[in-house]
Amino acid sequence: YTTSGGVLMILIKNAKIYTMASEIIENGDILIDNRKIKEVGKNISQPKDAQVIDATGKLVFPGFIDAHCHIGMWEESIGFEGDDGNEMTDPITPHLRAIDAINPMDESFQNALKGGVTTAATGPGSANVIGGTFTVIKLHGDRIDDMIVVEEVAMKCAFGENPKRVYAEKKIMPTTR
Repeated sequence: YTTSGGVLMILIKNAKIYTMASEIIENGDILIDNRKIKEVGKNISQPKDAQVIDATGKLVFPGFIDAHCHIGMWEESIGFEGDDGNEMTDPITPHLRAIDAINPMDESFQNALKGGVTTAATGPGSANVIGGTFTVIKLHGDRIDDMIVVEEVAMKCAFGENPKRVYAEKKIMPTTR
C-alpha cells in the first residue's frame, strides 16, 4: 500500500504485541512508515494516508532469529549443484566463507520468512573439524551483498562423529575424536 506521496504507511491496531524490549502491550498499535517500524504503543494516531490493519485477537512478534543454521547452503530444490555446505576434501578449511555458497534464490528463504524467521546465522556443516565461517544475513533479498548483517560472525568447529565418519571413510585423519 502506498500513499499519494508513494510512501508505504501501515497502522496495525489492537494487537497483543511482544516487543522483546519491554512488557507485552495489550491492544497495542504499530505504525510502519516506508517499511520501517516508526512507533509501537497504544492509541497511535492514524496518519491520513495509512492503511489500517485490525489485528484484534492477533499476536505480533518481532522477526525470529535462527542463531545456527545452514539455510542457503544446501538448496532445497536444486540438488548436487546447490550442495555447498561441506567441503569434505580437508578436515581443516577455515578459509571457506558461507557468503560464497549462499544462493538467495533458494526457496528455503521464502519458507523461513513464512514461518517468521527474518534473520539467520548460516554457515558450513560439521563434516570438518574446522569448516569455515558463518555469516549473519537477513532472509529477504535477491543479492547476498544486500542481505549481509555481519559478514563473518563465527568459525565452525566440529568434534566427534561427523568428521570422524567423513575422514575414516577416506582413511585419513581424523579417525578419532
